[in-house]
Amino acid sequence: MAINVEFLKNPIDPDSQVSFPYYYDGDNKETAKLKIMFIGNSITFHERIDAIGWHKNCGMAASDLDHDYVHVVYHRLKEKYGKVAMCVFNGATWERDYLNQDKLNLIIKTAKDFAPDIIIIRIGENFNKPMLKDGIDPFPAFDGLLKGCLGVSKNISISSMFWAHPILDEAITKAANINKCNYFLLSDLGADRKYLAYEQYNNSAGYCGHPGDYGMEVIAERVLNEISKLGF
Repeated sequence: MAINVEFLKNPIDPDSQVSFPYYYDGDNKETAKLKIMFIGNSITFHERIDAIGWHKNCGMAASDLDHDYVHVVYHRLKEKYGKVAMCVFNGATWERDYLNQDKLNLIIKTAKDFAPDIIIIRIGENFNKPMLKDGIDPFPAFDGLLKGCLGVSKNISISSMFWAHPILDEAITKAANINKCNYFLLSDLGADRKYLAYEQYNNSAGYCGHPGDYGMEVIAERVLNEISKLGF
């Protein structure tokens, strides 16, 4: 498996994706019938940054909030459970410094404070390229993330990269197996232009390599399949 070209050319700055790392959405967590946490990066949530031509506040590159994978999943879960609370965490700065314990601790503390029933992890595309090139193993980062999350909830699913990367995908698979967490594939989507946003936005902006509405819908379907496997 080769590294997806979109991974190599991705220009979206991990340090400028959000002004605050997480937000809550949906129903009050105290009265919700189901609580779900998403841990991700720009594909999960990216604030508006006009300088790069991104004029939305949603998962990149959906057309709006209701069409990013997080909210497609949310609306489907609401049909079943009625009251659903969400915590959406953008961990892009952790990706940039993936062995930084303080940044990992913030993710885990946020998870503990929210106490989700389910955690969906869809992260990794911003892992520090120079660190990877220098052979700094990403496995301890994914292993630490899963171990920390397992201290909060036993219902965890983690995906492959959206843009295939052999070293990162191997590290994720190994961490998922060791920690007995569900693993699901997304890299086939990132390799197929029909799931990307090039046609949707009809331009060559850097974010067009991210999933468009169709890609987000398929990601959501796979996440929902994982949630079903977890018994929800």
